[in-house]
Amino acid sequence: MANILEQILSASFVFIVIRVGTPLLFASMSAYSASLAGIPNIAIEGIMNFGALFGVYFSAVTGSAWMGLLGAVGIGLLCGAVLAFFTIKMKANPIMIGIALNLFSADFAIWLLLVWTGSKGTSGSLPSKVLPTVNIPFIEDIPVLGEILSGHYFLTYVCIALAIVLYVIVYKTPFGLHMKATGLDEKAAESVGIKVRKVRLISALISGALAALGGAYLSMGYLSIYSSNMTASRGWIGIAAAAVGGMNLGVTIVTSIIFAIASAAVNVLSLMQLPSELLNTIPYFCVLLILIIKSIREYRKQRAR
Repeated sequence: MANILEQILSASFVFIVIRVGTPLLFASMSAYSASLAGIPNIAIEGIMNFGALFGVYFSAVTGSAWMGLLGAVGIGLLCGAVLAFFTIKMKANPIMIGIALNLFSADFAIWLLLVWTGSKGTSGSLPSKVLPTVNIPFIEDIPVLGEILSGHYFLTYVCIALAIVLYVIVYKTPFGLHMKATGLDEKAAESVGIKVRKVRLISALISGALAALGGAYLSMGYLSIYSSNMTASRGWIGIAAAAVGGMNLGVTIVTSIIFAIASAAVNVLSLMQLPSELLNTIPYFCVLLILIIKSIREYRKQRAR
């Protein structure tokens, strides 16, 4: 037990939290940006899956990790556009469209993998590239702090930067105000001149790109190959974090961090030689517990009214 506590309080544990938390934060920001504008995007799991696969494929075809990353973002934008078209133009139920995209991604990705590699499991035969890790000058030489902040994958720093950019957009720009107004009341937003369709289209595109970046992180940084089901419900965990946060980006990010800590704790608790199947349920139990707490709080607020 003392050894486990020592591991949790170490700089290496915080490093692991940041590493495993990056795709969760991408997913939660994706869900947040869409839901804020009134388009619940539950296709994040599927978009992440596509981002992971196409990032690997494009990097192998072009011989460049950066082109692979660009291809993954393009696929994310395409998925966001599909979501926007059916929900905004065709007036389809966004939940049903999200389910359809998730199911389509799961099966179509396996078929593409089989066509490209002859395997239904991994892309190991593709000469795919990986994105670099970044050692921050000066900071990497600082004891403890350097061990925590330096040496992460490139997309980790991109994720942190995009979280700041998203905060600025939502809370400091007119477009962020338009997103909130559109999500709260579509007709009221239109009555004051807000172009609801345009706002929702841009929000859906942002959501798709963020989800695809989370997928690319998994296959071009966290791992160096694509494997089927490698997203491992991270998209759903991101949706749960956004649901807890509601319209508050800060709460969404903090919830994502809590889920990341739970995921990192699995590695530490493995020292207790408990069954891996039991340990792997910890992050999902944490998600369930937080959602139950949120539901109880919302119920009490409703009764107080």
